[in-house]
Amino acid sequence: MTLDECAKILADGLTLQVKRGLVKDYVQGTDVESAIRGRMDVSGSLRDRTIYKRRMICIFEEYTENCPLNRIVKAGSKLLISCPDISEENRKRLQDLMIFFSGVDDISLRRMNWRINYGKNGPAYKPMVEACKVAANELL
Repeated sequence: MTLDECAKILADGLTLQVKRGLVKDYVQGTDVESAIRGRMDVSGSLRDRTIYKRRMICIFEEYTENCPLNRIVKAGSKLLISCPDISEENRKRLQDLMIFFSGVDDISLRRMNWRINYGKNGPAYKPMVEACKVAANELL
């Protein structure tokens, strides 16, 4: 599979997925809050002395688009956009689709563990993730 074919698979899949809506998942977060949100981490609050400032360390889950599948697809798209072997049409399509990934964090595909739990989103995301994997193996 060439890099241009990977870009085409990724652009086609992302176009379809953006129309359906990007996948959302629960992502765990930790933050120092003045109002309780999620579970309290009392031992951490005592250790960091935030409890004396009337603040608590809270552990919570957010339902967000910033999930591993979207991070991988965004990183693969950015990698392919910067590749000179990609046709101008595919590069333009991928650049236009990156607008929808503004709330998704960037990751490095160099140290990526490619054992991914697709869950119910497997049929839609599997070809896109495989295209990202091929692009990362060839370009990195």
